[in-house]
Amino acid sequence: MSEPVIGTWPLSGDFGHVEVRSVIETLERCDAAGLRTFDTAPNYGQGFMESLLGRVFAGRPEVRFQTKCGNRPFRGKSFAVDDLKASLEESLKRLGRDRLDLLYLHNPRQIEDWEPVLAWLDSLKTEEVIASAGLSAAKGYDYPDAVLARFDVVQDDANLLYQDALRTRPRNGVRFFARCPLASGILSGRLTPETTFPEGDHRAGWLKGERLASLVARVRAIEAIQAQAVASTARAFLLTHPRIDSVIFGVKRPEHVDDLVAELRAPALGGEVRTQLEQAYDEDFGLVDQRHLGY
Repeated sequence: MSEPVIGTWPLSGDFGHVEVRSVIETLERCDAAGLRTFDTAPNYGQGFMESLLGRVFAGRPEVRFQTKCGNRPFRGKSFAVDDLKASLEESLKRLGRDRLDLLYLHNPRQIEDWEPVLAWLDSLKTEEVIASAGLSAAKGYDYPDAVLARFDVVQDDANLLYQDALRTRPRNGVRFFARCPLASGILSGRLTPETTFPEGDHRAGWLKGERLASLVARVRAIEAIQAQAVASTARAFLLTHPRIDSVIFGVKRPEHVDDLVAELRAPALGGEVRTQLEQAYDEDFGLVDQRHLGY
């Protein structure tokens, strides 16, 4: 089974308002369940999420943090080495650490000369500031194989509605971490074609109209293949996938942690069901001329 990692973006407020008390309770529920590896980033809540993680888990070296660099709060994106250094220093301060389990470049698309950036990451490993260097890949972006091979970990979207990365990202001894297992909540099974998102939720700008209706239709097709909650099917599909080393599960409320714990204890997804889900994806779940409306 792939190692679960707790994704903290939904806790940051970027998916809509959350109470700080609820965020702390959710993090404590993770801790109590033995889920102590957290994925975060400087721009999740403009520094809020890193700061809160540092506060809640102060003095807890067994709790592992994975964060990113290249997108700083209130400054935007830059992959110049000096800016990456400043981003890392700010993250370490917010997290209250002098060492990280994993540091990612955050969805780079504009790097022309990779060598200075990769050399800097290598130096951080040599100095034991980070244990591993990763690339949080821009979804669908074509990175050179030689660049991907220089990282310890590649993180990318992978779920029942987007299986491309599982088939196209080269291994080369690089670990693959799957993110967005519920496809930004689409695979929760709770959405309908009439669902709307509040102001401040990043999904409000793109998950609507024809796209929303088309994605909901795909979810209904998945439910017809496996007669259980679609979120459970989505998690199980990734947890035992042969190409995935870790799955990053975003949580927003304590009960989401309980659901994840239950899924970790559930039987593995059957091979026949997995094959049907992969074939359904290849056939776009029976939809006609709607691939442009996919996830």
